[in-house]
Order: sequence, then C-alpha cells, then structure tokens
Amino acid sequence: MTLTNEQKLCVFLSYLELSYKRNQEILNYFETFENLKQNYSNEKQFLDSAYQKIEENIDKFNFDNFQKYCDNKKVIVLTQDSDDYPQSLFCLSQPPLVLYTKGDISLLKSKCFAIVGSRSVSFYGKDVTTKFAKGLSDCGFTIVSGLATGVDKIAHETTLESNGKTIAVLGGGFEHMYPAANIQLSEKISQNGLLVTEYFPTTIPTAYSFPARNRIIAGLSKGVLITEAGAKSGALHTRDFAIEIGVDVFAVPGNITSSKSEGTNATIKSCQGACVTCLEDILNCYGIDKKVEKIKKVQLSFDEQIIFDMLADGDKTFEYIQEKTKMSTQNLNTCLTTMQIRGIIKKLPGNSYSA
Repeated sequence: MTLTNEQKLCVFLSYLELSYKRNQEILNYFETFENLKQNYSNEKQFLDSAYQKIEENIDKFNFDNFQKYCDNKKVIVLTQDSDDYPQSLFCLSQPPLVLYTKGDISLLKSKCFAIVGSRSVSFYGKDVTTKFAKGLSDCGFTIVSGLATGVDKIAHETTLESNGKTIAVLGGGFEHMYPAANIQLSEKISQNGLLVTEYFPTTIPTAYSFPARNRIIAGLSKGVLITEAGAKSGALHTRDFAIEIGVDVFAVPGNITSSKSEGTNATIKSCQGACVTCLEDILNCYGIDKKVEKIKKVQLSFDEQIIFDMLADGDKTFEYIQEKTKMSTQNLNTCLTTMQIRGIIKKLPGNSYSA
C-alpha cells in the first residue's frame, strides 16, 4: 500500500487524535503532509493548541513502518478522496477523515442494514435479533453493527452462521479490540466480512469514541433496526444519527414492564421509528420479495436455472417444461425433485410446478 501526500496528512492527523474541527482546519490549510512538515513551525499562531502535538510527533512518525504494518496486517486505508470511500458517509455532519479497514472493502458499496441494541440482552432480545439478522442476511443485506456484546455480537454471529456478510464498526484502533471477548469474532469478520474504524490502529477506545462510532453505523446503512434497547442504550445514539441524515429507523416492541425495552418502546411511541414485528414489515418498505431474494442466494445448475427462469413467469406443467427445454424425462424429473427438496419450487395439482 502506497499513501499519497494528502493521505499521509490524514493519517498523521488521526494519529494525533485532535478534534474533528481542528483536523479539517489543518487539512484545508496545509493540504499535504510535506507542506505541514516544512511550514508548521511558521504557523504556530494558526495551529494554536495543536502545535505542541505536531512538534512532538512530526519527526517521530515513520510512514515506512506504518505502511509495513498495513501490509502485514492487511489493513487498507481509505480517505475521503479514495474511490472506495462510502459516499453515504458524506451525509454525516462529520464524515470520517480516514477509514482503516480489514477485510472485503467491496461491502462498503453493498446493500447495508444496521442491527443495534443493548449490550445486556434478554432471551427475547436474543431471539428477535437472531431472527431479523438471519432474515435480512438471507435477503441479501450486509448486516452492520458495532461489535459490542449483546445485540451487536448476536447480529454479527448469526449473519456469519447464515453465510451472510457483515461489517463491524469499531470504537477504537485495531490494536485495542474492545471488548476483548470479541477478538475471535473480529478475526472471523475480517476473514468473511469487514472491520472498519476511523481510529488509528494504536488508539485506545474511550467513552466518547463509541457514540462517535455509531454515526458511521448509521451512515453506512439503508436502514437501522433496534431489536432491544433500554432507556439509556447507546443504540439510541445510532437512531438519532439515522434520523439526522434521513436513514430509515425500525424498532421491535418489547414487554412494557421490561426496562430492557424502554428505549425501543419509546422510539415507537414517539414515532421516531417504525414498529416492526416480522421481517416482512421491513422488506415491504423496500419492495423486496423475500422468496425471490432467497432464491438468488441459491446455487443452481444450468438446467435448474432454465427451469426456474421459466417458472418465474408463472406455473407450468411438466409437459410444457419438457417441450420447451427438450430435457429427457429422467433428467427433468431429477431436476424438479431436487429443486422441490431444496424449497426452490413446489409441485401443484395436475402435475404442474411453481417457483
């Protein structure tokens, strides 16, 4: 990986951990790392409180070592001018200066849907999170969450178990994975999905970095589903960011006597999110046919694909299918039987079939 001079400045600023506003001011003023290095000493008044941090680190920061680290750890760095930087993040009032990624970056341009909720989850919360994560994943959505315990972990794990794709947005750098209990899960996601963070690899998570992380979850997603959340759950920050940028919000209602559902119930009651009780409630909002989307994920043989395409236009008899496909009776029977067993088609009265 080779960084441009502009990208080097973005990386260096993220390493310094300055405020978002300060980063933007420095980036707009100096534009490149070389320009900053050569001229920062003459701009002490402009740099103000950032001057000391820059002076202490600008000669020590080694880009060769950083690039070796990225190559060894398979980290891909995206800045706002990168082709793979998600355009949806520009809807945020503070789009990340840098995204450090590990895994399949093509997922940043896929159809994403966020599932978020409480870290302390009930049996009910676990059940509904599992059902919605599997259902949305089966329908082709990339599931986005924050790698926390509780709802986040369930959403990621369920998606992976369903052979779906998931993105985990982190609240710290790759070298300080939090919580430690999810390190193994993060490795699975980096191999079969994508890890994303705006924080330099050595940045330690803080109480403030997780709410900031939630804006990225909302920004990447077509919709945000809160499956279970208490009155003070961090998932409600994700909800607020989603509302701010016009992303759809959905919430699963819970027991009115349960504190674990106070946040979701309040979201529904205040009309800040649509009430959903089944997968179809979400799919109908986007005009998605659940059966068709599930079939798209199934690997069909050449003959099976011909049959399925034919039945997609309506019910057909065995004789009609055979006449049009010119298949032998034995081959056609085998294909139809296999497709029935796999739930792709069903047999109707009169020796007819439907998708």
